[in-house]
Amino acid sequence: MRFYNLRSNSRIYNLRNRRILYNFKKNYINKNLYTGSKYQTKEWRKNQIWYKTGKKNECELYQRKIIQKITKQKCKKTNLRINIENYSIIKKTHPLIENNGFEWTEDFDGIQKKINNIFYYNLKMVCNSGGAQTRTLREVYHFIKCQYEYLLKHPNDVEKKYFINILDGNESYKRKKNFNYLKKLDKYNSISNQIFIGDIKTFDKWYNKFF
Repeated sequence: MRFYNLRSNSRIYNLRNRRILYNFKKNYINKNLYTGSKYQTKEWRKNQIWYKTGKKNECELYQRKIIQKITKQKCKKTNLRINIENYSIIKKTHPLIENNGFEWTEDFDGIQKKINNIFYYNLKMVCNSGGAQTRTLREVYHFIKCQYEYLLKHPNDVEKKYFINILDGNESYKRKKNFNYLKKLDKYNSISNQIFIGDIKTFDKWYNKFF
């Protein structure tokens, strides 16, 4: 006659179930947690619980929160900009009060430091088409081009710099081909791995692959 330790077997069973649930969350739920930019329409954005009126920086706050969750690190705000004349990165809070005010890019939306790496973040969510959306993405294009030029001009920086451009929204998705053109230029081949251009869903995969 066999005797079974029901308490021990029950404990093993519960541990096994917890392990299965953990692996499910890790391998399935996390991979499908974020909506791709292709599906981020104006209507989608309005239906999000974090979206209010669009006048309180909700999109950037949403993106920053997810970045911090992915990187497990605070993404601090910054007033750093790139100077278009000499491709330096300098803190500049109010560039337009100076005569050369248009020689500065917009400021980066966030910054992180990890060991000897610095991550500069540019956050955008552009939904649906229109003149204003096209102008926004054109400005983003030139901003990213300045990032490439900066890396070409500063190949020996002590701290390796990465420029992260989170372009959410279905209009950003629609214009992927324009940004891919910039990425594939031969002159930028040697530094292409230091610039990310894509939505938050793709960034999640990119960051966890390389960092």
